[in-house]
Amino acid sequence: MNAKGDSTMKYIVTNMQYNAGVNKDFLKNILRFAKEHEVETLLTFVQNGCYKTDDQLAEEVFSAGFDFVESKSINNTLRLKDMKILAQQINPMTGIPQKLSRDYSYILPSAKIRYLSVANTSDKPRALMTTGNITKPNYKMHTAQGRKANEMHQYGFVYVEVKNNRVFKTYQIEATKNGSFHYLDKKYAGGKVTKSQPEAIILGDIHLGDTNPKAYKYSLEVVRNLNPKRVVLHDLFNGHSINPHERGQLISSLRNLQENRGSLEEELKGVYKEVVRLSNEFPKIQFLVAESNHDIFLERYIDDKIFVEHTQNFLQCASMLPEILEGKKPTLQIGLELVGEIPSNFHFAKEDEECRVRGVELQYHGHKGLNGSRGSSASFDRFNLRMITAHEHTPKLFAHGMTVGTLTHLKLRYTKGAGSWMHANGILYADGKYGLMPFAY
Repeated sequence: MNAKGDSTMKYIVTNMQYNAGVNKDFLKNILRFAKEHEVETLLTFVQNGCYKTDDQLAEEVFSAGFDFVESKSINNTLRLKDMKILAQQINPMTGIPQKLSRDYSYILPSAKIRYLSVANTSDKPRALMTTGNITKPNYKMHTAQGRKANEMHQYGFVYVEVKNNRVFKTYQIEATKNGSFHYLDKKYAGGKVTKSQPEAIILGDIHLGDTNPKAYKYSLEVVRNLNPKRVVLHDLFNGHSINPHERGQLISSLRNLQENRGSLEEELKGVYKEVVRLSNEFPKIQFLVAESNHDIFLERYIDDKIFVEHTQNFLQCASMLPEILEGKKPTLQIGLELVGEIPSNFHFAKEDEECRVRGVELQYHGHKGLNGSRGSSASFDRFNLRMITAHEHTPKLFAHGMTVGTLTHLKLRYTKGAGSWMHANGILYADGKYGLMPFAY
């Protein structure tokens, strides 16, 4: 319990290596953060150094109030666990999900900051996340593995807020080499804290029509509180009225009919209404709508001439054809312009359009991979391109980028069995660092 009587328990969890010097500027900023947020429990894992004989630890960390941790239960759903991951291991998640209980989320020690939502059959998502380091690199620089690990070394910690026995929030915070870092709309540098407007909030896939009202409301509250320069929207259009995956399926068609989900015009009106609402509420924020695979559903629906068989959608689709043929605008924008004028602070990006902010690509949805192949975060991890994507509904933080989660219901009628979907947004800071913002109720 913090000093003001708030029942929320707060932790800072980081990692250090044997025979490695502490990043003193980073430590100073962590302590400023801890004071600002009234964090009473500071914990650090300890990892191997260059050699098995390394046995020296940076005493400054412990004299600053950190305690050593190897294994600890934070609440009934979150644990800290030292899985003896080697500090020089390039992908700290390799082989780990299979070794840990599916009933918990875990914070693991590593000099790389990673996040992985793992599949389970529970209705509560589970995740694995790593800490980053408070100490400087200590690797065998005469080996290729050591040099790679040195290049990928990240300063960071996990900030944990525990609401009760089951609900918690985690934020993985990455620092620069000079020890400064951002958290939400604050910057910590030189032991001081200042306001800093986020470059972007990247919302999880929205899918209007299948959106979870609580998740969407919470996410807009985050936008309201943090006031970013821009907000990125993925899969704003759900496409339930023209979904190709349900084509020819009697039961799905009947359900759409019962739920009044069969009219493209009505679906576009609903999307347009939300676009106008967001524009009016956040007139100073630039909205970027990434062209997503569900937007492409609409062009496929027209291209395959399916609309000819659906009288309720015929005129809408026929009216879109001239501008589609010109190829100058995304198909979703063309459809919405039939409803009304697009607000000036909304930009609909085409699939191949670049939008890099602080060196990070923001408009890449994630459904397309290299040279037009099927996209996946596993393949993106091998790209020499930093980007924040969506599409998979399964949040991940990997070496060269990040994938946000979803704002839909975590179980939809086409998702059966084990799942890894999670409510999670993303944030991009002014120094080019970024982080996931997972949340639960």
